[in-house]
Amino acid sequence: MYRFSLLLFALLSGLALPVLAPPVLAKPAPKPAEPAPAPATSLKPTVDEKARAAAFAEYDSQLASGQKSRAADALVALLDDPARAPFHAEGAAKLGDLLRELDLPYAALMAYVQAFEKADDLSTPEVSTRVAPAMELAAKVGDMAILEAPFSKNMGLARTDDQRGQMAYLAARESMRKGSYGLALGILKMVTQADDIYPEAKVLEAIILNQQSRPESALIAFEAAQKAGARKDQRFKDLLMLNVARTFYAAGNYARAVQAFASVPRSSELWPEAQFERAWAHFRLGDYNSTFSVLFSLDTPFFESWYFPEADLLRIYSLFYLCKFPEAELSLKAFKEKYKPLNQQLIEWGSKSNQENFDAARLYREEGKADGLPVAFLRPFANEDRFGASLGAVKSAEGELARLKNVEANPFAGRAKQWLEGRRIS
Repeated sequence: MYRFSLLLFALLSGLALPVLAPPVLAKPAPKPAEPAPAPATSLKPTVDEKARAAAFAEYDSQLASGQKSRAADALVALLDDPARAPFHAEGAAKLGDLLRELDLPYAALMAYVQAFEKADDLSTPEVSTRVAPAMELAAKVGDMAILEAPFSKNMGLARTDDQRGQMAYLAARESMRKGSYGLALGILKMVTQADDIYPEAKVLEAIILNQQSRPESALIAFEAAQKAGARKDQRFKDLLMLNVARTFYAAGNYARAVQAFASVPRSSELWPEAQFERAWAHFRLGDYNSTFSVLFSLDTPFFESWYFPEADLLRIYSLFYLCKFPEAELSLKAFKEKYKPLNQQLIEWGSKSNQENFDAARLYREEGKADGLPVAFLRPFANEDRFGASLGAVKSAEGELARLKNVEANPFAGRAKQWLEGRRIS
């Protein structure tokens, strides 16, 4: 194109240009022969089968002889050997299998948790098959919470979509507990509408959004939970409605909060709490007469053993705003007389240990007895879900610890006892 332009310019300007000979094109040099492709290699580490066979030799031998207790002892020895660290995850998984067969479900669960925590790229395929039995055992002994931490560290253990949803819910709970709200919300996206845990996952999402001061978004998640949880029991629905009301309150929509609090049925154990919080919504609306009306129920003899000091204070605030100063002063004096003895009891109890606190709450829940603490203070533990789950787990641990005395000479029994006692006091 450049030569053509010069020629055109010469013709137009009358200049004579020498005729240019066409360039001689050099032949391209032959390409060097490409080296033969290297054989494909896997990027994943491979198991040293000889080392593996040596690590599990004693276990395999005892198991082949039908000696399950001795096989379990061999696995404990393997776990204590730092030189066999690459096989610790698989060893813990196999130990869980054996403890399960030996009718030690809680100890088996603890072994599976050890396997999940030690799992890496090499052992994950072997360990992941224990996720389903671990969740089954956790439900049986009443300690699903024990799976939250290991699942939050390794969601790659999931083998099916359904399994992934359940694991994601537990992992999100752990992230929320640590204050990693963004991570928890991201993990919850793995839970789909097809998962049985979906309603609970949406509730958890709403709670996290409330922690982030995003009540409007939380209400959307609660609405999804209500639709998905249509077949849930009444307690789930009542607790969900109570949280919806609290979210309206947090959003400053006190009128809607009043409606939601009023939707908790009188037959529900949550009704007194809903009434108390509803009174606050009326108060924020400046509707002090309705505040008095709602609080009246909590002042009846039926609620004498309930702990609602804030309700009495709210009544005093309302009297003050209505300029009923003499009545407010009398109510304040009555408040001091009512709660001073209770406060003294709590001060005297303050030196008690965590174990003594737990035992007192347990005694009240199981036998209805208050040993040194006011009933009003213990009452919330009577129906609290998490405390109930903890009690069930403690009972399971205590039962297994008693059975382990029959085989305490075996090393595996000592390891199981160590795990169970540690979990019992945690």
